Amino acid sequence: MNWEEMWSEEKHSAFLKHLETFADAKYKAFNCRLVNDDSVEYIGVRTPVLRGIAKKIACGDYKGFIRCNTGKYYEERAIQGFIISYVKVNYEELMKMLGGFIPHISSWALTDMPATKFKQILENKEVAFEAISAFTRSSNPWEARFGLILLLKIYVDETYISRILDICNSMNTTHPCCIDGDIPCYVKMGNAWLISECYIKYPAATEILLQRKTLDAWTQNKAIQKIKESFRVNETAKKRAKRYKIVMSG
Repeated sequence: MNWEEMWSEEKHSAFLKHLETFADAKYKAFNCRLVNDDSVEYIGVRTPVLRGIAKKIACGDYKGFIRCNTGKYYEERAIQGFIISYVKVNYEELMKMLGGFIPHISSWALTDMPATKFKQILENKEVAFEAISAFTRSSNPWEARFGLILLLKIYVDETYISRILDICNSMNTTHPCCIDGDIPCYVKMGNAWLISECYIKYPAATEILLQRKTLDAWTQNKAIQKIKESFRVNETAKKRAKRYKIVMSG
């Protein structure tokens, strides 16, 4: 394809046909099961190919691509997420693009893939922290997970560890994203992943949270499982974490 051309609906239709040339039927079936999102269709294009295409689009009329993006296919949404990772824009434009992408997030894969150490956020860390914290308080579970993963990727350091652990602890049955009185599974998983990363880097501070047992049992136990599975945690610290496992009744 000619990546230099401006995007139009006609070009986008041709682009979707171009994507089909990279389709892998076995990978399509595998990815469909892995992502587990029946709100989109799948073409079956591998992630490295999607990243390569996104890099090319990010150097050209990326706004046109986003405007024409139908969101029908998982691959379209993934490419939009990757574009945000690659495009060279200022902080304000980046946050606008992230806000525009959130409504297209419909699976854990689409929250995790574009989340990276954005240079623009690193240069505006305190201001961005407030915006990302707001993501974690959303009633949209995918937005809440997206916020958690961005915190994991960018903010687990001495300055933010206390505030991050407070956010982790707030992900309970009073959270706006609860469905039938419970946090959705993929939000819990993102929270557990973040807590385990906090424990790896700041075990003493994170151990206080685990010791309180104020997290729901599933999240606390999943965080401890991930701590035990980590090669970055020594055996003594793993044993300490194991003490805080919550015995689930029934």
